Amino acid sequence: MSLLTYQNSQEAFIGKHIHAALQTDGYETSDINRGIQEALRFYRTTCTFTKGRVFDSCLAKARNLLKPIKKPTKKGKAA
Repeated sequence: MSLLTYQNSQEAFIGKHIHAALQTDGYETSDINRGIQEALRFYRTTCTFTKGRVFDSCLAKARNLLKPIKKPTKKGKAA
């Protein structure tokens, strides 16, 4: 059972297609739901988007939330 609620059909579209994209990437259901929540938060709080890039922007936010944090490597001289 999903606890996600959509306020309109645009949010339902975003949620449905982000779910499919993240599932294809191999994420677990709990991670997918976190990604959808982040994408919807971004959609609701952003006043303007680049023309035709609403879904792409939301998907990028969801993927950025879920990607593992990588520690920067030290680029010092080897002795």
